Amino acid sequence: MDIQLFIIIIIGIVVGIILARTVYRFFFTERDHSHCGGCMGCDIQKEQARHLDR
Repeated sequence: MDIQLFIIIIIGIVVGIILARTVYRFFFTERDHSHCGGCMGCDIQKEQARHLDR
């Protein structure tokens, strides 16, 4: 019984850490809203958008 309780506590701690990290990333990190995922084409689209805004 003691081993099972110890394993459940460890699993709970790991799940808590993963959940806390996910919440932190969701609220406190800057997200890249580009559609291409970081390829060179995004830089071209951003430059074109800057020129259109002027």
